[in-house]
Amino acid sequence: MVDFTTPDLPGASEVYNKIASKVAEVEKNVMDNLEATASDLKAKLEPDLLDLKAKTQGMIPELPTAPSLNLQSEITALSSLTAGSDAHIAKLAAIGSSFGSAITAGGYSLDSITTAGASALKEAASIASGGLPSLTGGLPTPSSLAAAIPNMELPPGATEAIEVAKAALQPTVDVLKEAASEFSTDMSEDDSLGIYGDAFATTTLGDAAKALVAQAEAFAAAFESRQNRIIQESAEVEI
Repeated sequence: MVDFTTPDLPGASEVYNKIASKVAEVEKNVMDNLEATASDLKAKLEPDLLDLKAKTQGMIPELPTAPSLNLQSEITALSSLTAGSDAHIAKLAAIGSSFGSAITAGGYSLDSITTAGASALKEAASIASGGLPSLTGGLPTPSSLAAAIPNMELPPGATEAIEVAKAALQPTVDVLKEAASEFSTDMSEDDSLGIYGDAFATTTLGDAAKALVAQAEAFAAAFESRQNRIIQESAEVEI
């Protein structure tokens, strides 16, 4: 058990020591009042338990109530605004203020990220409406924004954004059922192309396996016969 009675121990935690001390105090209080009624014991333990709860909660940081600010989400919002408008300029400035240092530290530039993000979103929208993908840009999908720009987040209360792993894509359609393999009775053979029917291939392999088994059995019989002859000849020599 942790020694919380000796002061100034190396590596000791004052907060944890207070909790450990209070736990020991509660245990001692319980042992000293084993013969007390439940209501009396509850009255004696309740202040200590409330104090212990407060000390324990003090070690746990509060979870943020606001969501993290996401760069890809901000770029999507920026792309929905008219370029050059006051709202667009203000949004771009806000993105630079929130993510600018992290973008630079990651070897990116805000201009290239906004351009790549806008292009990816535009092409994804074109494909969704039945348009053709760019011949130079591969085959982009609505998820191409994740491939075009880094995934950065600014946690609530933080001053520096961090780059996180790209979010996993979630399926939007049901899984396609895979048809079970079927065995045909095709006995065709094409030696020039090396294409053979299922039944022909199976029959050929079966015949080859039977031939190998027959050869192995013949070899085993010949070996056994020779072994018996050697044993018999050795016995005759000894006589």
